[in-house]
Amino acid sequence: MDDGFYRAFEDRYRGSRELITERLRVYLPFLDPLKDLYQDYPILDLGCGRGEWLELLQREGYAPMGVDLDEGMLQACQARGLPARNADALTALRELPDNSLIAVTGFHIAEHIPFPILQEVVAEAQRVLRPAGLLILETPNAESLVVGTNTFYLDPTHERPLPGLLLSFLAEHSGFAKTKIVRLQERTELRAEDQKIGLWDVISGTSPDYAVVGQKNADSEHLKIFLPAFEARYGVSLDDLALRFDDALQRRLTRIEGELTTFHQAVEMQEQRLEERLDEQEQRFNASINRLQQNYSELHSNLDEVHGTHSSTLQQLEMVRVELNASFDQAHQWYLRAVAYEQQLHEMRHSTFWRITAPFRWSVHTARRAPRATVQTIGNTARKVLVVGVHFVLARPMLRQRLNNVLKRSPRFYTALRSVVHNHGMMADAAMASSPPPDSPVPAHLEGLSVEAREVYHDLKKAIDQKDLG
Repeated sequence: MDDGFYRAFEDRYRGSRELITERLRVYLPFLDPLKDLYQDYPILDLGCGRGEWLELLQREGYAPMGVDLDEGMLQACQARGLPARNADALTALRELPDNSLIAVTGFHIAEHIPFPILQEVVAEAQRVLRPAGLLILETPNAESLVVGTNTFYLDPTHERPLPGLLLSFLAEHSGFAKTKIVRLQERTELRAEDQKIGLWDVISGTSPDYAVVGQKNADSEHLKIFLPAFEARYGVSLDDLALRFDDALQRRLTRIEGELTTFHQAVEMQEQRLEERLDEQEQRFNASINRLQQNYSELHSNLDEVHGTHSSTLQQLEMVRVELNASFDQAHQWYLRAVAYEQQLHEMRHSTFWRITAPFRWSVHTARRAPRATVQTIGNTARKVLVVGVHFVLARPMLRQRLNNVLKRSPRFYTALRSVVHNHGMMADAAMASSPPPDSPVPAHLEGLSVEAREVYHDLKKAIDQKDLG
């Protein structure tokens, strides 16, 4: 591979020197206790690359040495005066004596080495480390779905992803007393347990890098001073994100279920209230229907009664109309009769008889107002005069006929005169046969009439009957 290619590749995708240096500070708490155990601090960095770790170690007071096979990387180290040489990792370790180093480090080198050679590297590192010495191997985290399926294969020199459990087991199997998986470079906000995470956070949020820190066995008292660094929690695992996502999802589902339960309870209450209102409305409706039916029955009954009353009224009206027409006809007849009587009265008052009998009528009128003895005297005298007059008329047939015709124009007077003549024997019974008996029956409302009035009534009735028969 071209020497300049890999350095350019690292510059673009590895990150700036400042960024890498800041990330590497996470390992200093593991190294600091070694200063309390030893006087010198030799450290070998395998695949030192551009030398960021070497530079940081120097500033912290350690004595590092770097090895790398890429000349471009070594030139970057030499340009900064960093201790680095061209050598492969396994050869450099084999050249060192036992218990000669306090730490062996390798950042993003394990994924470039075939696994059998990696096994030898780890075993040699365990050999050259002093008691409590540290092996630090950093590599891309295949646990991250994005790294394990995408970004790991961006580097053409990578062999295969190394799961953290595999690399940790390899260190234990090589004799390291203690191992720690340190997850790195995750987004800071994902470290907070209360941070809300989504599905994409689970897919891409797992720490993209991790390191296995292995420690060589030593006295327990010496190992205790490393406990804070080994017991600290680092990074974010896929399991942690998945569980947090599941918990958050479960909480959301629980909250939604609670809200749904509350909603269903509210709906049930509303349904119950609605049913109660519907029942109440139905009862009111049924009551209204019953009232309407009752009102309809009463109305129908009233209508039947009204129809009956109407029919009866129509019949009564028809009877009244018939009676009224009959009354009109009878009244018209009586009117015609009254007109005729009035005409007769008018003729009688202008007749010779009326003028002849004027003194007599005056005498009767005066007699009614005079004392009783005087009236009797006048009546006797009048009767005598009347008898003489009647005999005079009866002795002369022509005069009798003319006077009879005149008197008949006043039936009442004629009847009265005939009654007087008859009562005094002035006229034969045959001549009076046509006159009704004075005690003939009359209507109840006319029972108080005198004999003369009754005779007039019968004459009028006889004349009317003869006219109707006509």
